[in-house]
Amino acid sequence: MSKNLRPVLCALALLVVCGKPSWAQEEVYLQVTRAGLSQVVIASLPFALTGADAPQAYATFWQTLAKDLTATPVMTLLPEERAKLVELDPKNRELTLKRFRAVGAQFLLEGSFATAGSQVACDVRLTDLASGEVAFSRRFTATQRALATLAHTVANDLFHLFTGKSGPFLSRIAFVSDRTGAKELWITRWDGSEQEQLTQHRSIASAPAWSPDGQWLAFTSFLGGKPQLFLLKPTEGYLKPLASLPGVNSSPSFSPDSSKLVFAAGDGGYTNIYLLELASGEVQRLTSTRAIDTQPAFSPNGRQIVFTSTRAGTPQLYLMDAEGTNVRRLTLEDSFADEPAWAPDGVRIAYTTKVEGRFQIAVLDLRTGQRTVIPGPGNNESPCFSPDGTLLAFTSDRSGRKQIYITDATGHAIPLTREGNNLQPSWVAELR
Repeated sequence: MSKNLRPVLCALALLVVCGKPSWAQEEVYLQVTRAGLSQVVIASLPFALTGADAPQAYATFWQTLAKDLTATPVMTLLPEERAKLVELDPKNRELTLKRFRAVGAQFLLEGSFATAGSQVACDVRLTDLASGEVAFSRRFTATQRALATLAHTVANDLFHLFTGKSGPFLSRIAFVSDRTGAKELWITRWDGSEQEQLTQHRSIASAPAWSPDGQWLAFTSFLGGKPQLFLLKPTEGYLKPLASLPGVNSSPSFSPDSSKLVFAAGDGGYTNIYLLELASGEVQRLTSTRAIDTQPAFSPNGRQIVFTSTRAGTPQLYLMDAEGTNVRRLTLEDSFADEPAWAPDGVRIAYTTKVEGRFQIAVLDLRTGQRTVIPGPGNNESPCFSPDGTLLAFTSDRSGRKQIYITDATGHAIPLTREGNNLQPSWVAELR
């Protein structure tokens, strides 16, 4: 395990939860989430501070929390220019709440923040401005080393309050980077902070894929001289080779219960899809074609597998049942379709297509059959959804080199990486 990653994980363990470019900004947002989604507008008041270190620690905490609260289409902070219109009345709280509501806020966030040595205690309260009732109240404790994790946890809880789902703020993105001179696995928080190197094999790593439980990364590596599948436990640095079939073994994808791995393998110009039972090591062949079948991905419910195949002459997306039966073609409008990635809702698939000679991201809605291309400068490929389905990560060379980007709440593409070439993002809800 990376020496730098270990303190971060220790900080996570100490956290105790108690109790804009010109291109298609709006279009990306609507396709990643859904049309007509309204953001919850949250006003905020400075927290009451206690402790000599509190002002500095609170500033760090709030900087991260404010960024989280404005990063997704679910919620946002009341713009500062509107917040300045509110005159606070310390003697009449009800009047203050009405004034915040009058400028467009729906909830008011406030609380207290106290430091004692290396420890932090943070009380958070959210008031519904329509009813005046407290919608959320909780105390959080952490060390000062875990201020970012504390802020991400608060944001996740508020996201859950509004959606019933966990937000992306404690999530991690694995990716491949050549910044050290070899293609190694790296990991970062969802916002690009705390980037850490996971492997130091001085080889070629590719196609990282998380197990849904956040414990394992499957990937292809030339560490042993040939392209073989490996399992890595990032929190421990434990590396395990998997059963290897002849030729290239690539494109792994875990089943929803993390017990199986579907992958592509083959030589002699043909590649097929296989299923590996991780406990027994038993391998089952799912496709048998004289073509290239690759990039398989389990659906969120585990009943289907989407994959890329050249059986029709060009790379196209196909869907089959998890047993390898009932194969049918999905993409009909594309001259090229590859790298499919499921949305958590199980009804949308993002993938790489080609438009006028450039790679672009497209989203296919399985309910309607509607295909939407999300245009952007340069080549854009290798899409993956955030675990909550509100954001999209992808690789783009718009800046010259390949970098990882994510969409923000407005559809604006934000770079997470800048050093070297970085590609093939894979997103997981939480590292365990």
